[in-house]
Amino acid sequence: MATTQSKCGAPTKSGGSCRRRAMVGTSRCELHQGPWSPYGVAKRKAEEAKKKLKQRRKK
Repeated sequence: MATTQSKCGAPTKSGGSCRRRAMVGTSRCELHQGPWSPYGVAKRKAEEAKKKLKQRRKK
């Protein structure tokens, strides 16, 4: 029996609901997760690490 991934369903600017697939283990897609979700925090930390590395290489 195959399980299907749920849809995001977040309200959009146009008034409808988001049709993108929700990320595994969450109820929203990556666009509607928000900055403090585990996904958003991990993404932000990765970007900060990249910037730090770039800054170190400049010196």
